Amino acid sequence: MRRTLTTLLMVGCGWAAWGQPRPYQPQVQHSEMPQPVVLPQVAAPAEVPASLGLQDALKVAFRYQSALRVSESQVRGARGRRRQTSAGLNPRLSLSSTYNEVLINSADASGFGSFLGAGGWSHNATLSQLLYDFGHTRDLTHAQEEMEKSAQSGYEQAQSDLALQVKQAYFACLQAQRLIKVQEDALVNRREHVKEARSRFDAGLGLPSDVTRAETALSAALFNLTQAQTTAANNKLQLNLVLGLDPRVPIVLREEQEPLLPFNTPEELFELALKQRPELIQFQANLASAQAALDAAHTQSSPSVSTNMIYQNRQNPSFQTLGLNLAISFNAVDGGLQDGKVTEATANVDKARAELEGTQQRVLSQVGQAYLNLKNSDQQLTSAAAEVANASETLRLTNGRYKVGLGIFLDVLDAQSAVLTAQTNQVNALAQLYLSRAALARAVGIIPSIGKVDETKD
Repeated sequence: MRRTLTTLLMVGCGWAAWGQPRPYQPQVQHSEMPQPVVLPQVAAPAEVPASLGLQDALKVAFRYQSALRVSESQVRGARGRRRQTSAGLNPRLSLSSTYNEVLINSADASGFGSFLGAGGWSHNATLSQLLYDFGHTRDLTHAQEEMEKSAQSGYEQAQSDLALQVKQAYFACLQAQRLIKVQEDALVNRREHVKEARSRFDAGLGLPSDVTRAETALSAALFNLTQAQTTAANNKLQLNLVLGLDPRVPIVLREEQEPLLPFNTPEELFELALKQRPELIQFQANLASAQAALDAAHTQSSPSVSTNMIYQNRQNPSFQTLGLNLAISFNAVDGGLQDGKVTEATANVDKARAELEGTQQRVLSQVGQAYLNLKNSDQQLTSAAAEVANASETLRLTNGRYKVGLGIFLDVLDAQSAVLTAQTNQVNALAQLYLSRAALARAVGIIPSIGKVDETKD
């Protein structure tokens, strides 16, 4: 009731003062339109397209991100260790040649010898093969094979983590771009409010405080736009970092969305994660490797049977030999070496088993959290759309009341602020929906089909 009476009094005073010069002019300071701050630019690599979609960004990251190359090199290192260990199961051929020159062949009574050229070449070839060592070398090789699988799964995990980081940075950039548009629209509306408040004040229908409030709201809009532009610039720097590019490389993004992972029931998500999460496959391989190492430890001091074929060819004096021998070797007393190996390997098996169980629990928890966040994001986006529609309608009605003299300017500012908040919430909810979808794909172990997984295989 009090607000209505105040409004009617204002309108009455306005009509009474119609056409009269206003005794007071509000003193306001005008804010300048902010200009985006840009960094110096360098040319993008030839493989980077002029505009990036989501798949383009993933391809660029998989090509240039140094952390992924580190993980890929670990796979090659594990492959090399496996080949070194498995070499003990294969035949070995060693060749050698020696030249010998005899300078003094005999000595006379005076103690001085005669110099003779009785030397020559000597050639040797040795072919050796391990026959049986109670499976010790084979168990060691199997342990290294499982470690190679573990490294490969670690590489795939690095790809999955990088894909999520790229999506987070990509959608953060799109979110910042949309928020800039929201702030620019708000700035246009604030300018209209300043114009409206100034016009009504000059006509004797408004208060000086309406003008100052409109100018204050305009300054705040300019400030918010500057903040949005700075946030967008920082987000692009973060995207360049994730992509592995120079921060000065300009990036233009295309508006794309994260597709929803198809599933019928939440149980399918948990089952899918247990089957294909790279972490689980990695720790399963670690457990298998530790078990193989334990088997090898039990045969640490067992006998080893091998055979050697030796061929020798000597030039001076000239002769050839070909021999075959069978060798059996073992440590009758190893000083507790095997005992220590078994104790260490048993501890490694227990550790690997515990890490696998902990990883399973963590994976299931991540799947559940990702599913709940996805459902919450869906609901928030629906609520945000309704909030925008209702706030826009409120602003339309409030503007109409103010223009006909039935409302106060403060209500218009409040309604515009509500629209700005609703639009911001809608942009944030949309970005969060895409991030929730990306997190769910990461949680169940979906790896983008692009990358260099095949390059790490024989």
